[in-house]
Amino acid sequence: MHVWIVNHFALTPDQPGGTRHIELSKELQKHNIEVTIVGAGRHHISDRNHVPRGEPWYRDDVQGVRFHWIKTPSSSSNYLRRIWNNIFFSASVIGRRGLKDLPRPEIIVGTSPDLISALSAYLASRFFKVPFVLEIRDIWPLSIIQIGLFSQKHPFIVVLGLIERFLYARADWIVTLLPDAARHIVPFGGAPERITWVPNGVTIGDQAPADQYVPDVSGDFTLMYAGSHGAANNLSCLLDAAALLKKRGQHHSLKLRMIGEGPNKTALIRDAKKRGLDFVSFEPAVPKSQIGGFLREADAFCLVFHARPIYGYGMSANKLFDYMAVGRPIIIAFDAGYNPVTAAEAGIGVPSENAEALADAIYDMMQKTAEERLRMGLNAQAYARDNHSMAQLGSRLAEVLFKVAEKGQKKRIE
Repeated sequence: MHVWIVNHFALTPDQPGGTRHIELSKELQKHNIEVTIVGAGRHHISDRNHVPRGEPWYRDDVQGVRFHWIKTPSSSSNYLRRIWNNIFFSASVIGRRGLKDLPRPEIIVGTSPDLISALSAYLASRFFKVPFVLEIRDIWPLSIIQIGLFSQKHPFIVVLGLIERFLYARADWIVTLLPDAARHIVPFGGAPERITWVPNGVTIGDQAPADQYVPDVSGDFTLMYAGSHGAANNLSCLLDAAALLKKRGQHHSLKLRMIGEGPNKTALIRDAKKRGLDFVSFEPAVPKSQIGGFLREADAFCLVFHARPIYGYGMSANKLFDYMAVGRPIIIAFDAGYNPVTAAEAGIGVPSENAEALADAIYDMMQKTAEERLRMGLNAQAYARDNHSMAQLGSRLAEVLFKVAEKGQKKRIE
């Protein structure tokens, strides 16, 4: 079977960020499913331009997975340029730019966020008369409304809302990363019997066992955040907690390392400097293929969310499962929906947007014995292995794809 996955924001392991689709594609190959990932040559999440100058597209083999990059105009933090980039990419998908010599797809998967490119994947599926699978990685436009980027009445949001309903109603199947997303999808037209949860996960096998961890001989405690520094990540709350620890005199052995890039990073650096948080360091983003070595330097991880109603549907932070697979305890500020950290007894959970509770949790983790932290780390590693391994998730997705393909064949016969 040949499947196209249309992901405007596709990334490769030599770039920082999530690599869900290449990892799943490698697992799907074990089920005799060949995947072509169709991505934008450039977009605002990456500074890479995958398409050589003067070429309309470029095809690449990355770890045995075919990537088809479509040349797109430059993008940036400017939303108008991002939208134009999305539209250009989507029009190219509909026109099958550079794709006409590939084997005919039997299923086309469109992934959101970026409902515009998901719509282009649907329209391409109509051209080929093959089933369409919609993957919901984040609920748009609800997510960007609640983060505060747009008002509900903004024309762009209204258009996205119409596209969202259109795709829910017409998808042959919906795959979601959020465990309770059906509560949102079904009222907007999705069929409950055609929704499957395939969360984010991690490839198991490259990580050292948690019990091989050796604490820093200096006695310092390294708390690490590795991920995007954007509006959705609420890292200002983490700095508030750090400032409280300093005020209490509880910070002397603490090293807070913040690894990654994003639109809020400059402001965060300025804020930390203004508050005199000299135990906080900011480091560049690290390619996915190298991040494991950095994560192993942590004594614990921290993940902070906003208090938003949308998290009642769950969350899909790919960085969380990277943390868990390394086998370190996790402090998570999250108070809605499915929480893998508390479910696994792999750390400390506190309410969102509560800097005092977060500071208490950090100090509590610092005071725990090495044996207590090791037990949490072992729980984290076991939970990732048993519930979020890419091998399991690839098998679950393969089952969905075979089911959809079979229904598509029956429909064509009828």
